[in-house]
Order: sequence, then structure tokens, then C-alpha cells
Amino acid sequence: MMRSLQGALAGLALLSAAPVLAADYPDIRPAYPHGWQNPDSDLRFEFGTRYWLSWGEQDASFTGPLGNVGVSTRDQTHIGELHGKIEDLSTQTYLSGKAGIGLSTTGTYAITPSASGAIGRNSTIGYAGSDFGWLPAGDMRDGAAFGGFIGYQYWKDAPDIGSGQVGATFDGGNPTSFTAARDNLDIHALRLGVKGQADFDMFDLQGEVAAIPYAHVSGTLGGSSPTGFDFGGNTYQERAPTTLSGRGYGVMAEGLVGFHPTKNLTLRVGGRAWYVEGQLEAQFSSRTGGTNVSTLSLPSNFARIFRYGALFEATGRF
Repeated sequence: MMRSLQGALAGLALLSAAPVLAADYPDIRPAYPHGWQNPDSDLRFEFGTRYWLSWGEQDASFTGPLGNVGVSTRDQTHIGELHGKIEDLSTQTYLSGKAGIGLSTTGTYAITPSASGAIGRNSTIGYAGSDFGWLPAGDMRDGAAFGGFIGYQYWKDAPDIGSGQVGATFDGGNPTSFTAARDNLDIHALRLGVKGQADFDMFDLQGEVAAIPYAHVSGTLGGSSPTGFDFGGNTYQERAPTTLSGRGYGVMAEGLVGFHPTKNLTLRVGGRAWYVEGQLEAQFSSRTGGTNVSTLSLPSNFARIFRYGALFEATGRF
């Protein structure tokens, strides 16, 4: 009986001391609230590949005291491209880049008044560029957005024309050996444009148009040997590649429709077109009849370059 009473008194003492003991321990952390995870990042990344089935055209005509000199090419080029984009959704801005190279080129060329033929296998068609854009109208995260961009584009267009040779050594007015002279245009272009995009659950749309207010164009025209140029019954042989330089302007546009088979994969199809024209000056170095040599500056009547075609894309988004 005494032991039972002592046990009961001890239990009552512990119960009365419990609030005091609890005050000596820190508060226990409550359960996590709903949605406690870190919010989604404001950065979104896209990286992928494109295939551009393109058709290209070069046309230029130059007038000098000897007569008109012209070049014209028509080609079909299969181009592989890598591209990427970083979007900052909090500021509605993006930085994009792309680089492409021709994998196969076929077509025809004509150099007047000299020769014509088929484009060879050593063509170089390629480009690289980057744009910075701001789309303040709308919402880039979910929905549609619209704005503008500024960028730079390097574009090389050098189809392999079959008579790309100039005289290296001469016996009188006749060349005895030749050196290569490629049809080769290098374009450095400033891009100012507008862009729009719309993102839905299973598909997206995007398009852009860029004006080229200034482009620096330089390069060479393919040589005419061994036939030379026939002006007024006299044959003029090039003794150096005919060089080109000048400035141009133009426009670039593209549009794509995308499908999302998974959350992170996008397949797109669309089209693209680039056009540049301008005033170029050709330096034509020739030799005719014995040791008669001349270097002529030939201003262009017109000069233009055009590339267009179908675009196919596979892109991962993270």
C-alpha cells in the first residue's frame, strides 16, 4: 500500500514538472508548407540542329572600257546547322546563335563573255551569326510575345565554278600555266529586326524579319582561263583573280511551326530567305598580245545574292 502511494506521488510530480522541462527545449520545426520547393528558374535553354534545303543565286554585271563582264550562278545546297538560344524570362530577353555549313552543292554557272558549265564539288557555303533580342509585348514564359532584335551575320557564298583559273605565267599573250581563282563572296551584315513567338501546349509558332541596313561585301570572281575574255575580237587573259569590294543592303526572314512530342523535345518545319544587293567594284587585271597588261576598275551595273529554301529543326529545351 505504501509503495503504491509513493508511485502515485512520483507520477504527479513528473506531470507537474512537464511544463517547466518543456520550456528548456527549442520549438520543434513545423511541417513544410505546400509548394515549399524552389521556384522555376527564369533561364530557359534551347540547343539543336537544323537542315536547310537551300537554293542559291549570284548575279553581277560590270561595265568597263573593254565591254561588259558578268557572272551568274544557280545552285542547290544541302546545309547542316547548329543553333542555340538562352532566354531570360524575367526580363523578356534572349541571346541566340547559329552556324551552318554546306554539305553538298550542285548547279550551273556562267561567266560572260567567257565560259559556262557545272558547279564542282569544292564549293563552300556557310554562315555564322548571333542576335540579342527583347520581346516586351506579351509573355515569353507561357503565351505569345513580340519585340525586336539586333545582330551580326557572316555569310560566305563560294560555289565552285569549273573555269576558276587565271594565268600564272605567259608566253606572249598566251598563258602557259595557271593558278586557281575561286568565285568567293564574303558578307558581313548588320541585322535589325522584329520577332514574334507563341507557345502553346503541343505546338509553337515563331517568325522574324530582319533588315540589313549595311553589309560589307568582298571577295573574288572565278577566273576565265584558258578561254579568256573576247572583247572586239581580242582575247584578254586574267593575270590575277578579279577582286570585288563594296557595300550592300537587304533583308532576311524566316518562319517556323513547332510540335512538342515530349516536354523537352521540339520538332519544327518552315522556311528561310536571305537577300543582299549593292554596288560593287571589280579590279580586273588582264594581259593581251605580247606584254600589254592593264588593271581596270569596273563598277557594277547590279550585284545581288539570294538564298532561300525549306528549314527542318530538332531542338531540346531545358
